[in-house]
Amino acid sequence: MSQKQDNDNAEPNGNDAASVTRTHRLIKLLQLLQCGRGFDADGLAEALEVSRRTLFRDLKLLEAAGVPFNYDKKTKQYDIHKDYFLPPVNLTVSEALAVMLMTRRLISRKIHPEYTQAVEAAQKLEAAIPARIRAHCGTVLDSIDVRYWPTSDVDCIGDVNNTLMKALIQKCKVSMKYDSFFHGRVIDDVIHPYKRVFMNRGWYLIGYSEKDKTTRTYKLERVEQLELRTELFEPDPGFSLESYFGHAWLMIRGDKRYRVRIRFLSKVAGNVEEVLWHKTQDTHREPDDSLIFEVDVDGLDEISWWVMGYGDQAIVLEPKELQDMILDRSRNLVAQYEEQQAADAVKTRAS
Repeated sequence: MSQKQDNDNAEPNGNDAASVTRTHRLIKLLQLLQCGRGFDADGLAEALEVSRRTLFRDLKLLEAAGVPFNYDKKTKQYDIHKDYFLPPVNLTVSEALAVMLMTRRLISRKIHPEYTQAVEAAQKLEAAIPARIRAHCGTVLDSIDVRYWPTSDVDCIGDVNNTLMKALIQKCKVSMKYDSFFHGRVIDDVIHPYKRVFMNRGWYLIGYSEKDKTTRTYKLERVEQLELRTELFEPDPGFSLESYFGHAWLMIRGDKRYRVRIRFLSKVAGNVEEVLWHKTQDTHREPDDSLIFEVDVDGLDEISWWVMGYGDQAIVLEPKELQDMILDRSRNLVAQYEEQQAADAVKTRAS
């Protein structure tokens, strides 16, 4: 009996072993079809050490699995479209570890609408790493974890995101129903979509509003309906996220630029100093180990909320407008707590 016939009929340890053998053979067949060399049926059968009958049975399995291989009648050769799989890559151990850190940690949470596709792509990337290296990297990853800030739910924006991506690719306008905090109600608008952006723990659309005649920011969760229109639009050649957001602290750009100086007391100084909060920031320590934090921002609302998060450990030195804003909010906060405590005391006496 020939070697090819032996391989065709081999079931060394029963059906499970035969399935493993077939799986390995199908993987090798995929690699041969993908390599770009071009094989006819005899060449594939010879490379796999199987008969033509087994080869054609394997090709039918690939076809049933949805693998789009091609057969050229002129050359009588088989191949797979070059865009179907990524070409094989040779990764170093460090590169493999970086890939597995991405696949097992960084996309292990739903932070973007294409989460499912990202997981599938990650599994394919990881499968290309040799088992020995994958096992080594897996041991290293056992000592690594990634904790994300809370983010918005991406499951509820799938349909909106799919429509938006088509509009961004085709450069076509969209009709939108939007629950607008700015207008205080649900509005109807026609938008020229410029960018989809993840920031401040959620996904946003940046686009030109035909209703307001200006470029605005829209949170995808608050889009109640989004439909493609037939009209195309010409993107603004002068638009960029850098110019749109300017020196906003996060994403809300005010009408005036301020030089902000804050003293952070020593208890939190190190925590503040370790982070690059803004592209314009400058910091230096004082003799008492406090931190002077300086930054140029467009608008004060967002940075005021950040400063108040540090409570009595942050003192605004300038501008006076920010001092007054935080002082007013602090007084209101004290008044609300005093009112609540008074109400609680009444309830306690009544009970």
